[in-house]
Amino acid sequence: MAQETLNEIRKVRLQKADKLRSLGVDPYPSKLEKDPQKIEGVRKSIGKNVAVAGRLVSFREHGNISFADLKDETASIQLLFQKKKLDKNYTVAKLLDVGDFILVWGKVVKTEAGETTVDAEGLQVLTKSIRPLPSVWHGLKDMEERYRRRYVDLLLDPAVKERFIRKSKFWDANREFMKKNGFLEVETPILEHFTGGADAKPFKTHHDALDEDFYLRISTELHQKRLVVGGFEKIYTLGPNFRNEGIDNEHLQEYYQIEWYWAYANYLQAMELVRDMFIFVAKKVYGKTEFVKGNHKFDLSDNWKQIDYVDAIKKRLGVDVFKDSKESMLKKLRDMKTELPGVVNKARLVDNLWKLVRKDITGPAFLINEPKFVSPLAKSKPDNSDLTERFHVIIAGAELGNGYSELNDPVDQLERFQEQQKAREAGDEEAQMLDMDYVEALEYGMPPTVGYAHSERVFWFLENVTAREGTFFPQMKKK
Repeated sequence: MAQETLNEIRKVRLQKADKLRSLGVDPYPSKLEKDPQKIEGVRKSIGKNVAVAGRLVSFREHGNISFADLKDETASIQLLFQKKKLDKNYTVAKLLDVGDFILVWGKVVKTEAGETTVDAEGLQVLTKSIRPLPSVWHGLKDMEERYRRRYVDLLLDPAVKERFIRKSKFWDANREFMKKNGFLEVETPILEHFTGGADAKPFKTHHDALDEDFYLRISTELHQKRLVVGGFEKIYTLGPNFRNEGIDNEHLQEYYQIEWYWAYANYLQAMELVRDMFIFVAKKVYGKTEFVKGNHKFDLSDNWKQIDYVDAIKKRLGVDVFKDSKESMLKKLRDMKTELPGVVNKARLVDNLWKLVRKDITGPAFLINEPKFVSPLAKSKPDNSDLTERFHVIIAGAELGNGYSELNDPVDQLERFQEQQKAREAGDEEAQMLDMDYVEALEYGMPPTVGYAHSERVFWFLENVTAREGTFFPQMKKK
């Protein structure tokens, strides 16, 4: 729509709002004259007097009568405005526009055409809209505009609204599974002195009252494990995490994640629970376990095969992550058109080699036996201290979940933190921070524990949409 046309429409609608006020009608009242019923139920109430409220989605004038369509979150229904019934309120009706919110009351009838209709005996303007909605037929074609004005996208495309209803059910199902398995939901801070639980660059802010810098959490891991030290045995969090990294179809800087910890269990038991969790959530939300993501078709009810981290890289790329030099690994990455921004160390090199292998794996599968030098919080394997009791959920070429037997030896943990601190001092902003308070907590004793987390990326994959398509209001640059 041309800006001149939009400005003219806004001017006319503002004049209509003023006209309503001159008639003694508040175009933005706070109190409804009647309690509205849901339109879905009203459509079954032929012959009864009802009251309905919603947004006008069409308006058609025919002399002394007008027809309109009203929509709420459940359904839509036709309205009939007759001058002989509405009297002075018919003047109000003629000032309505598509997009306005109104309350209407009257009898539900069937028209000669068989259309279920509310024959209006009264009406109340609830909200006068000033901007016109885009045409349903043309909609919002520009993807960026859809994200910026998601509210309009939701109005024009019922499929988008249904997707976000499923997203709510997705998190409901995650919570239900946790409760069924005896887990207690807990709260942990969003603002932290030290971030931990993942390799990621954090957002930094300043706490004016304390006059100290804080970070927005990248994980709830270290605080949940403090709670395990304090006596909680099966706990979880569900909430936002923040990572100050790049945007792509699988990553956003602000996202929701469920993360849980289970005392007296290990990574093998966790893998069984995770598979059950994926199947439970999929059936609860979608009623199925078979999905398609890009070129990958997968069934969550299949047996989840186990893939050895070191062997997979060696078999696919010919690289031995323990024996080969950093220079040879960097050359392999560059030969495969992969550039590494920032500091290049062994952990980052190996992680990016694995990502090249991962993209071809359909799954569902568990990646196991990850090297200790890329897993600073995971317990080492008793038969090979260079490897860890860690697993990743791999589906459709991506990592959708991460878990491991938690390192609970405070001496070992301190040594690994110190190695991470060296990496930070060398310029690796994603390396984990030296959190001495957490080490002190471990010195009080934490029982054998396993932890796991997955984010809303699981939902995006089950929906076969991008990260921004699966988020109400993704972060974007200002216009």
